[in-house]
Amino acid sequence: MVLEILVLVVVGCVVPATSIRCEGDTDLNDVQEYTQAVYNIGDLDFWRTAQMSFQTYGKFEGDPQGAVITAAYYTENDGLIFGVNIDCSKGKWSSQITHNETDEVTKYLTGDLNKACNDGDEFDIWLKIHQPRSMSWIFNGQPLQYETRPTYTRHGQTRVVRTRTLKIWTKYGSDMGDHFTVKSSGAAKLTRLSWGQCISWPRSMQENCQQARDWVSARSKKAVEEGGLRHFGSNWHTFAPQCFQGSKYYLWLQNFVHPDRNSRGFPWCCCVSMVTGEAATEDGDDLCSLGSYDGTCGRSCMEFADAEIVEKVMKENDEMENGLNL
Repeated sequence: MVLEILVLVVVGCVVPATSIRCEGDTDLNDVQEYTQAVYNIGDLDFWRTAQMSFQTYGKFEGDPQGAVITAAYYTENDGLIFGVNIDCSKGKWSSQITHNETDEVTKYLTGDLNKACNDGDEFDIWLKIHQPRSMSWIFNGQPLQYETRPTYTRHGQTRVVRTRTLKIWTKYGSDMGDHFTVKSSGAAKLTRLSWGQCISWPRSMQENCQQARDWVSARSKKAVEEGGLRHFGSNWHTFAPQCFQGSKYYLWLQNFVHPDRNSRGFPWCCCVSMVTGEAATEDGDDLCSLGSYDGTCGRSCMEFADAEIVEKVMKENDEMENGLNL
């Protein structure tokens, strides 16, 4: 498996990407199989929480009716933790686990795809890990789970009931993860994989903040009636890209970048390009500092506010407002 991972890594290359502070973000150049090795999984001193995301991107080139896409998370010895299969011909999906008693790979949940696979379309598959046996798949913004369960905790003397996704009755928990593998066939080509305690969005939306924000929101825990996935979402809507005054340009200071293993549970404040949303860097490091959940940041990032873009957007907004007042 080590050799396989090393060989597969050669086909990808790290490029400037539509994500901030991911552990990895790799261009896959239209391959049909890729394995991403991970590290220190299960070590909460290293990661702080069990939460993790794998985001795979691809596209259909040609007739997708024979296309099948599979993605799965494995242990070091190739034991299946949790997998998913997308069958474009049948318009079906199914998830798989390793049975606790028989050690056999077993079908877990099945369902219909909300949308057919079409030539020219992009696709994305997300695996969101919440806890060692609380995981969920998302395909093209469709949650591949359909039931929830109550969990209980206490805040002081108060008993609190929370709604969570189903417990995954697989033999191996996500804390035993060693590598994530995605494969495709037919017209389905793989273009990119990002992973970590982070959020990413398609490169095709790199220069349109509103599209990127809406796309991330559609996969978030935002209420269903507001366009999100609620309990089946990947992350809170709070962490979606922020746009300058409703325009296609990114706000130069992103003050709610998703927390990661180095932020101690707090969001990051990052200086970004208003055009691409990419984090600004200094000496190879992202220009990010610890933020807070009230939105307060220790820096303004004003040096990354593009004066021409700011003037253009404000002028367009003024003209629109004046038009509405006529």
